[in-house]
Amino acid sequence: MRKDQIYNYILHLLAGIAIGFLLFGCQTKDYKYRIVGKVIVHGDTLDAIAYTNDYMMMDDSIVYYNSDSSMQVLHSPYTVHED
Repeated sequence: MRKDQIYNYILHLLAGIAIGFLLFGCQTKDYKYRIVGKVIVHGDTLDAIAYTNDYMMMDDSIVYYNSDSSMQVLHSPYTVHED
């Protein structure tokens, strides 16, 4: 084998390992609730979907904590789906 053939073989092997890791190495978290509602960003109301294990209802909103411990608020109309 020539050097350029060995280089290409190693390059393809590493690319295959990287793709395999991306496809099969990621683990998903299971969440108890999927909440579809609205968020307000810079004065605009946008659709949002949140996945969480716990939430609190306050007035006409739902409050939950993100994985980084930041508090998030979803405004009505919202729907809570138990997964």
